Amino acid sequence: MNHIRKGSIVVRKSHLKDVIFKVTKIIKTDYNDIAILEGIIERVVADSPIDDLELVFPNAVKDAFNKFEAKINNRIKANLSFKLDKSRQFQKTIITGKILHLDGDSCLDNKNSLLA
Repeated sequence: MNHIRKGSIVVRKSHLKDVIFKVTKIIKTDYNDIAILEGIIERVVADSPIDDLELVFPNAVKDAFNKFEAKINNRIKANLSFKLDKSRQFQKTIITGKILHLDGDSCLDNKNSLLA
C-alpha cells in the first residue's frame, strides 16, 4: 500500500523517476487524489496522481545531492581556463551564467533540513 502524505519524498513513475519531489499538498477529488509537488534539487512545481508516485529512501536523496554537486563541480572545472599573464603567473577565469532571480527559500538554502 502507498503511504504517501504531505512531506513525503517521492518520484513520478511516469516520468522515469527523473526528478525528486517533496509532497507539499494533497488534493482529494472524486476520481483520485492529486499531490502537489516541489522539486528538491530542481526548482520546479508539479502535480501528479498519488498512484503515479513512489516513495524515495533518504539514501537516494543524499546520492542525488552528491551527484548534482559533482556535476556542478565538473562544469566549473571544465570552464576553468588558465592563462599565462606577464604580471601574474596564472589568471583563473570562471565562466558562469547570470543570476536572474534569488529568493529566500529556506528549504533550498539548507539542504540538510530536507534530509532530516
